[in-house]
Amino acid sequence: MASVPLLSVSGLVKRYGALLVTDDVSLTLAPGEALGILGPNGAGKTTLFNLIAGTVAPSAGTIMFAGADVTTLRARERCRRGIARSFQIPHPFVGMTIYENVLTGAAFGRGLTERAAQDRCIDVLERTGLIRKANALAGDLTLLERKRLELARALATEPSLLLLDEIAGGLTEAECQSLIGTIRDVRATGVSIIWIEHVVHALLAVVDRMTVLDFGRKIAEGDPQAIMASPEVASIYMGLEDHGGAHG
Repeated sequence: MASVPLLSVSGLVKRYGALLVTDDVSLTLAPGEALGILGPNGAGKTTLFNLIAGTVAPSAGTIMFAGADVTTLRARERCRRGIARSFQIPHPFVGMTIYENVLTGAAFGRGLTERAAQDRCIDVLERTGLIRKANALAGDLTLLERKRLELARALATEPSLLLLDEIAGGLTEAECQSLIGTIRDVRATGVSIIWIEHVVHALLAVVDRMTVLDFGRKIAEGDPQAIMASPEVASIYMGLEDHGGAHG
């Protein structure tokens, strides 16, 4: 018998007045799976993340997570159930250290005890390559280090589902490859991932399946290589057919 999906999104719609941003989107994610999401700017990708994470309420549709209906739950409750996300533009607490930023995620995002939060914080800093800079102020970090901190804050909440929003954007090729290695390590721990990204080769290095959105609708889904070879996808995803460079 097939296992129950970790995440199941059915008929998801989001309207802002007459503007239809998410148009009848359905998708599933198996435990331990990594799904990549492509689409041009304005395709509704980040709105989809907002709907899954609970920061925006859907106009219609259902969101099931770990076998439970979470459609009406607030973002904080979804976080405590195991949904975490990074944001496209990192906004750390710049006056706090890296350790304090991650500790905040562990203590308040997941509701861990003080000792458990401290242990979780150290583990996450080691996994994301930030342990040596634990006492550095977040406001003094490089872009790559801020991206790593964004990932670490999300992982501090002990997610079973991690939503990554263009975490590779703006990085050099070497920095991108370094971050890909870290994300692969996260996958190896059993965390499921949905990753929105314009850096196509980063997705191809990590994900099992790929979904393409355009004008809020899902227009393609399947094997990543087959998706990228599709003429329809190439025509919609203008200028990103070259998988060799890092695009912001």
